[in-house]
Amino acid sequence: MSTPSIQNNLLIGIWKLISATAIYADGTVTPDVYGTHPVGYITYTSDGHMMVMFSRSDRSPLSQEVRSPLTPQMQSLPVEELAQAFTTFNAYAGTYTLSGNTVTHHIEIASIPNRVCTTLIRTFTLSENQVTLRTLPALNNGVETIFELVWERI
Repeated sequence: MSTPSIQNNLLIGIWKLISATAIYADGTVTPDVYGTHPVGYITYTSDGHMMVMFSRSDRSPLSQEVRSPLTPQMQSLPVEELAQAFTTFNAYAGTYTLSGNTVTHHIEIASIPNRVCTTLIRTFTLSENQVTLRTLPALNNGVETIFELVWERI
């Protein structure tokens, strides 16, 4: 794999999430796995860094005002409420490498702690001002699934 360079790297920039779809091995598709209007951004820099965050657009607000996750108010929220907030949001950052139409994300920080120090491989296709990132097939609830996220350059 090679370090991305600005001369031939069409991923460089900031992209806004348009859709998130699940594609199952039997051919069925769930078009809105993160809701009908997911919200998110992915950024690729010319020096090989990346970050991504996305969430459902219909997330419920917390039951009390919390200005920082480091405050006592966060610790006093019901566990179910915290779980709902956690499971409707995803973020990670690190570096990336390119090889053909494959981008590998080397995770340094993540909302899911088990992803730290791992790699996530995505295939991508570019079409005008959009990029489609697809995960490799993986078991999801016992069913082989590919997740496809479509992003638009901003």
